[in-house]
Amino acid sequence: MNLRAKVFTAFVAFIVMPLFVLGLITYKVSQRIIEQNFNEQSEFTLKAVGRNLTYMLKEANYFSDMNMLQQDIQNSLTDKSELDLYEVAEFTRQLQRTFLAYPPVYSVTLYNFRGAGYSDGKIGHQVIPYERLTAHPVFPEIRRLNGLSKWIGPHEYPELTGGGPLFTQIRIVNDKYTLDNRGILIEQLQFQELDKIFNFFGTGPRKEIRFMIVGRDGVVMVDNKKQLDGESVFAQSDKRPDLGAEWSSAKMMFGGVESIVSVHHLELGDLGSMDWTLVSVTPWEVLSGTTVLVLKWVAAITALCLVCALLFNLLFVNRIIRFILRVVHSMKRAEIGDLAIRVRTNSRDETSALARGFNSLLERISSLLEEVKREQERKNKAELMLLQAQIKPHFIFNTLESINALAVQNEGRKVSQLVHRLGTMLRISFNQREEIPLRLEIDHLRNYLQIQKYRFEELFDYELDIPESVMDYSILKLTLQPLVENSIQHGFGGQERRGRLRVRAEERSDSIAIFVEDNGEGIPGNVLARLHYKDSRSGGEAYELEPDRQPEDDAALERIGLGIPNVADRIRIQYGSRYGIWICSAVGEGTIIEVVIPKYKAG
Repeated sequence: MNLRAKVFTAFVAFIVMPLFVLGLITYKVSQRIIEQNFNEQSEFTLKAVGRNLTYMLKEANYFSDMNMLQQDIQNSLTDKSELDLYEVAEFTRQLQRTFLAYPPVYSVTLYNFRGAGYSDGKIGHQVIPYERLTAHPVFPEIRRLNGLSKWIGPHEYPELTGGGPLFTQIRIVNDKYTLDNRGILIEQLQFQELDKIFNFFGTGPRKEIRFMIVGRDGVVMVDNKKQLDGESVFAQSDKRPDLGAEWSSAKMMFGGVESIVSVHHLELGDLGSMDWTLVSVTPWEVLSGTTVLVLKWVAAITALCLVCALLFNLLFVNRIIRFILRVVHSMKRAEIGDLAIRVRTNSRDETSALARGFNSLLERISSLLEEVKREQERKNKAELMLLQAQIKPHFIFNTLESINALAVQNEGRKVSQLVHRLGTMLRISFNQREEIPLRLEIDHLRNYLQIQKYRFEELFDYELDIPESVMDYSILKLTLQPLVENSIQHGFGGQERRGRLRVRAEERSDSIAIFVEDNGEGIPGNVLARLHYKDSRSGGEAYELEPDRQPEDDAALERIGLGIPNVADRIRIQYGSRYGIWICSAVGEGTIIEVVIPKYKAG
């Protein structure tokens, strides 16, 4: 009997039949019934708790609305940048007569929009500074609500409200006649009623059921057991509860104990901006107590079956399982790239054939990967050499054309200067190093621009604005000259106004951006769209747009030539898809070409 037949026969005889018929069905059915009945009760309980919490917040909003509209409170929000001691004392008494008369209020603070304010509260209360409030990311949302409450629960934004068990209400105070913004109200409330609500629904200190109010990021704002305040509810469970669901309930491990976790998202949008969820946690042990006797009988019968299965496992299955685990471990190692892993076995059954096949497969994959890698390296090197060969003749021919034009005009001195500058440029161009310091690339560009100025004196002006701090970083040689050449030849040729060309650099955290800007004719949008490029900064894939072709589009695309695409390809091949060229152009206004290269110094 082969391995498959042995495993199948043993599985059916000693495990599948007795455990499936007697143990699994009995256990699953009882568990399902208990969980279903509890879910119905838990949904009713959580929704009832949610209604009580809603009534509590509505009452707080009502007293806050009523107190804000009192004329004394409205008058106290002056436009002064600072209040004197008499005004502070008078306004503080007003707070005591209004806001602090509501028992849950722990402290209250009023500010005008110039930062002047006053506060009062119970002993030990802390005032939220105006500067900290306005600088916090939650403040724009408060301004957007324009008078509606922004509720912040305990531990939700501790850097703003502190770490105490206080609910914070922040809102804009509007003029009751004109509805203009007068100031900012900050109330901190201590809802003692929460404990009463939880105790009323059977969650007192001696009970095992836990109630929590959880914020949008999973932070526990209120825990009736006073143990998880400020902790993350996700860190306590092995599964992630769906806090955005209107109602959900699932069994999971919570705090190391198997429990039923029920979730009810509170609908509090009409009370202000908040995203709170009620979570109840009930240990499964509490719910399954009535079925313990049945489960004991099932466990006893199951144990007898397991003894038989264990004997078989010790003699045969255990060895196979260990082998399977070794294979799975090796497969995971191979999946993450460790192709040197091998499976060893001393048996003479099908497991040895499996091990040999797995080892042979890994050896073949390693061989193919090495071959593909070598082929890709040869391809990239050949592509780079081809692009360089296209760029260098393009530059030399255009420069010689400029020298020839001056020689015809008998401008011997200018010819001498141009030949000197051309020699300097060719020295850099024929340099064997592919990467050179940016300083040499700028000198090369300056010589080229000066040559073109001799030829087209009235055509354009140029400006080089390169910070000294980036001059020693490396760049592919002949990167900027083809871009400038494209601007001079195709940007300034057909316009009446004098051309302006500017080359500037910008240092960033891990890269250098070089901008070539001109006020030339620009590139038509449909032609610009047909340039093939890859937007690596947004993670996009390479794409090429092909709109309806017009004859003038082909002519414009032909004028662009190979300079821009070749430079873009050189940068992409050398540095990767994060770097390259991005073009912004408008017809009749000009073109901006951004060249992004990594910031490093070649050895």
